[in-house]
Amino acid sequence: MAFKSEQELQAYADWAKQELHGMAEHVRNSDLFHEEVVGHAVWTLPHQIFIGKAWPKSNRNRAYWIISGTQLPTDHIDAGLADSARDAARHFSMKWQLQSARLEKMDQTREDVPKDDVNWDAIAAKMQAQAEALYKLAEQEEPWRPTQGPLVDSEEGGSEALT
Repeated sequence: MAFKSEQELQAYADWAKQELHGMAEHVRNSDLFHEEVVGHAVWTLPHQIFIGKAWPKSNRNRAYWIISGTQLPTDHIDAGLADSARDAARHFSMKWQLQSARLEKMDQTREDVPKDDVNWDAIAAKMQAQAEALYKLAEQEEPWRPTQGPLVDSEEGGSEALT
């Protein structure tokens, strides 16, 4: 993917930095590690989907895949479940489909949760839609090809390298 301008590239860099920060927050809030977190972006669909890896600074072997995005929940899976970001996307899709099915079956007659407060059917439907969209994306070839060439296209129709 080539960006149309330096500003577009900078906007992407700012977004990716924000997603990395969100990934670190997710790791802390999920109580995955109790020490300094290290991580990096592995694959992105700019301004939509971020897939990265995070691990404790002292042990890279305890890594997790993390996914987030504008229309996706931030979630994690053990890094051993997927060899690539694309495989991780497939796994997240499957995970969300299973969670959606469980939510659809939740007993709405529980006394401790008023029926008006939580619409489990709507939550399940949204999660199912997210799972299906992610699966369709994972089945496409083009988005998963490595970026080649310069990151910014020049205005003359050619390309220029970043310095």
